[in-house]
Amino acid sequence: MIKLIKKSNQMNSKMYNQKKSLYLLLFTIIILSVTIIISISSAYSYVNIKNHLITDMKNNSNNMVLELKNNIKNLVASYSINEYEKVLFNEMESNEILFAIILKDYNMGKLLGKEYESSGKIRDENWNIVDFDNDIHQNLLSEVYYEKVFDITNQESNKIATIHLYISNKTLNKELDKIIFNNIIEALIISFVLIFSLFLTIRYFILKPLSNMIKIINDTDKDGIPNQNFSLSGSKEIFLLSNTMNNMIETIKSSRKTLKDNESRLKSLLQMSPIAVRIATNNGEKIVFANNSYFKLIDIHERELLNKNPKTYYIHESIYKDILDSLERNERIENKLISLNVNNTEVWVIASYMNIIYDEEEAVIGWFYDVTDKIKIQKQIEEQKNEFETIFNYAIDGLAIIDLNSNFLEFNGSYIKMTGFSREELLKTSCIELTAPEDVERTKIAFKTITEKGFITDFEKTCIVKDNRSITVNMSMVLLPDKKRVLLSIKDITQHKLMESQSKLASMGEMIGNIAHQWRQPLSLISTIASGIKVKMEFKQFDEKELVPDMENIIKQTNYLSNTIDDFRNFIQNSNDKGEIQVSNIIKKTLSILNPSIVNHNITIVLNTNDDIKIDGYENQLIQALINILNNSKDALKENIKDSENKFIFIETKSIKDGLILRIRDNAGGIPEGIINKIFEPYFTTKHKSIGTGIGLSMAYQIITKHHNAHIFVSNDTFEYNHKIYTGACFSITFKNIKSELS
Repeated sequence: MIKLIKKSNQMNSKMYNQKKSLYLLLFTIIILSVTIIISISSAYSYVNIKNHLITDMKNNSNNMVLELKNNIKNLVASYSINEYEKVLFNEMESNEILFAIILKDYNMGKLLGKEYESSGKIRDENWNIVDFDNDIHQNLLSEVYYEKVFDITNQESNKIATIHLYISNKTLNKELDKIIFNNIIEALIISFVLIFSLFLTIRYFILKPLSNMIKIINDTDKDGIPNQNFSLSGSKEIFLLSNTMNNMIETIKSSRKTLKDNESRLKSLLQMSPIAVRIATNNGEKIVFANNSYFKLIDIHERELLNKNPKTYYIHESIYKDILDSLERNERIENKLISLNVNNTEVWVIASYMNIIYDEEEAVIGWFYDVTDKIKIQKQIEEQKNEFETIFNYAIDGLAIIDLNSNFLEFNGSYIKMTGFSREELLKTSCIELTAPEDVERTKIAFKTITEKGFITDFEKTCIVKDNRSITVNMSMVLLPDKKRVLLSIKDITQHKLMESQSKLASMGEMIGNIAHQWRQPLSLISTIASGIKVKMEFKQFDEKELVPDMENIIKQTNYLSNTIDDFRNFIQNSNDKGEIQVSNIIKKTLSILNPSIVNHNITIVLNTNDDIKIDGYENQLIQALINILNNSKDALKENIKDSENKFIFIETKSIKDGLILRIRDNAGGIPEGIINKIFEPYFTTKHKSIGTGIGLSMAYQIITKHHNAHIFVSNDTFEYNHKIYTGACFSITFKNIKSELS
């Protein structure tokens, strides 16, 4: 900007040298004005005088005519040619304005046999009076200025002569030249006096005050403000101008003070500003000011930063050059994202630049807002977005995005593969349309729940997919932040349901075996009592008093049989109702079902279940899971421990924060380390296919983790019981109580 100002000053100086002085201009204007006025006045005077001379000339000619008439009339009548020629000569001599007098004498002409006799006088080249010769002087008469013709008549009114009076412009011009000369002399004198007077007046009243004002204006301080006020003397206009200039000076001084105060406050504000600010001179290459925020941004001490070139902090030199080029064109740069190198660390800032004047120098001010954290967050968001897209596209589970009307918007490859439909086919249908008829109403209710609650989990239904295939799916849905879309996660659990059925059938088979074992003794007892009564009745030894205890014993045994039937019925019924259940009750019901089998294999159950909680879950599913775990321990004891040795299964509960740990431990020697991480995999088993399917523990894992929001972990444990050291597998199940789940 200073360069522009200097350039402007140079141009102004050059123009000043080319400008004419006001003295010269005013002097020229005065001369021209006076000249024009005098010229117009002289021309007007010339015309008036000329017209006056012409008028006088004509009047004189008329007077001369009357006089000549009286003097010549008698002379013509008496044929006195010589006499009237003398009269003509005298008239010419006495009137210098006359060029020629020609007399046509008709009386003499008759005597001579002509129309008239011409005689007269005319002036030659030297203005001498000579006799008129018609052959010589006739052409001269055509160039005269004025001609007066009059007739002379006798008493009978007959024309006896005609006199032609000729007046030349030579005399007129001579008179006019004399007058013009006199006018010019007068005009010059008047012009000189007028010009001099006007110049002195203008100089005194205008130019001199202006010169004084110019001197005052040129005598300024470093800021260009005059050191003294203007004098209030002189004309009204000069007074008003001086007063205005004084007011301007006072305003400028006040503004300068205000500006300096504002500059001081601005510096203070800049120092306190949380936004980094720096000012650089020398085309933006020399830092002369920086606030504390800038020092913190650059991570440098003030003395190390000042007078330094900021170019060193820019990672990309091309960006720095573009900034300088824009500033050179006096452009303002706003909100430009720039990366800086601060101690070998990339710092991102939003920068703005503009040209200013700082301490009377051209400078560049820059504002820098640190957005490094925001850039990092944006990058993290972008990375998370990419991760989400990667997870979405390559997830094993089927993922889809649907609108609130269940229409498909987007889906991953797993979802396409699961349904068998193409992308185009899915975009033309909806989630409801893929639902089996018996589950449509449940699914609609689930969608309504999503809009109210925001999510739904573990929703099972049957879907009709490509080629009219039926698959069972476990579905979770969550309402996306825009409240207009739903993220749908589907897992094909058709195989899982088959495993559940297989596991259920296996458990039912074992339970039927247990029931058969449990019923053998009561049925035998009932049969014995009935046979005894029959024999006594046959031998007529029957005593009714003995019948009562026998009947009571039969009733007792039938009640026992009925209870086992209820346990079996409760277990096999497929209830999908989730509710509040007591962990200790689940343990008791499980042991009730398995007790005959456990007793039959000489296994001792060691219970320590004083700690207890309530959980939200499915009772039959959880019983199924515990049966599978206990059966695994039973089979391990049966296989690894001799009948002569002690066989233990330890069941204990222990309260923890927000929950409870259920441990099931045996003394069967533990699980081989090579397979311990595989025991929860579907169809993994070390048993012969005749006694194991490999789905029991897998089903237990699925039931516990997926349906009960719990965790299961298996390890080998060495422990002491009755002063003896044992080793076996330990299944640890961590449950959350209802209150913690809600929180």
